[in-house]
Amino acid sequence: MTVRPRAVLPGATVGILAPASPVQLPWLEAGEAELRRVGLVPRRSRNLLKRTVYTAGSAAERTGDFLELLEDGEVSALLGARGGYGCLDLLPRIPPDRIRENPKVILGGSDLTALLALWSGAGVVSFHGPMVAQQIARGRSRWDAEETLGLLRAREPGFHLPWRNAESLHPGRAEGVLRGGCLSILAALAGTPFATSFQDAIAVLEDISVKPYQIERMLTQLALAGLLDGVRGIVFGRMPGCTQHPDQGYTTAELLARLSERFEVPVVFGFATGHTDDDPCRTVPFGVRARMDEDGLTLLEGAVE
Repeated sequence: MTVRPRAVLPGATVGILAPASPVQLPWLEAGEAELRRVGLVPRRSRNLLKRTVYTAGSAAERTGDFLELLEDGEVSALLGARGGYGCLDLLPRIPPDRIRENPKVILGGSDLTALLALWSGAGVVSFHGPMVAQQIARGRSRWDAEETLGLLRAREPGFHLPWRNAESLHPGRAEGVLRGGCLSILAALAGTPFATSFQDAIAVLEDISVKPYQIERMLTQLALAGLLDGVRGIVFGRMPGCTQHPDQGYTTAELLARLSERFEVPVVFGFATGHTDDDPCRTVPFGVRARMDEDGLTLLEGAVE
């Protein structure tokens, strides 16, 4: 049975953590100011500004910060500061029971896909979307605050996520549980106990600055691992920078249309979640059943309690 976290209400305290790469203070402060603007109260994790080579402190420090915020009764949600690398270090250190006992909203993308997969394994709804010291720090132009906060308070079915600038690659209608994240991280998790299965799911897949052949390699890896068996639909992100060179002779949309033919399901390209270009980063609740059609995604159940 899926566990839904409590809604993040106006005035709620939200914990900011850096489970992956180090955070730059000016971007963090800008993100905190934006959170205050929309009525939330940011609280930094203890080691948020630590730096150990290319991670924000040691694995033990990052795990400690994570568990401290998770189990803090005053904190309503865990917001990732940024991606990079490091979340895989935390996976074997966090018992899924601790998540189920303290089901809170977690919001983030990029490397935090690994933590969203951990939430999925624990049977708890998570949220793929903007991060504090990245898109949120850039303000209204880079994250859809109204839509994000609406989802974090969506107790009833019917919340609609229109496609906006996305395009259909293979038309159709599908229903399934929303799952996914950054394709590179999902491929890295294949073959581990933390891998995401897309059986009966609508897969939301995005990435940044990977070559076309790398996209094909990762999709093939997921397929060979059986993780895409039974997928009901696929929603690709904006995929910025995912080209070989400017004169490669085909578009990213054409590439993804070809690569996704084998699954014989509805496919959309260009939904701006995770890594985006100039479009505001949008939020998708993972672990929630939804309908995919020509108008967008419609939640068939609430995302939170």
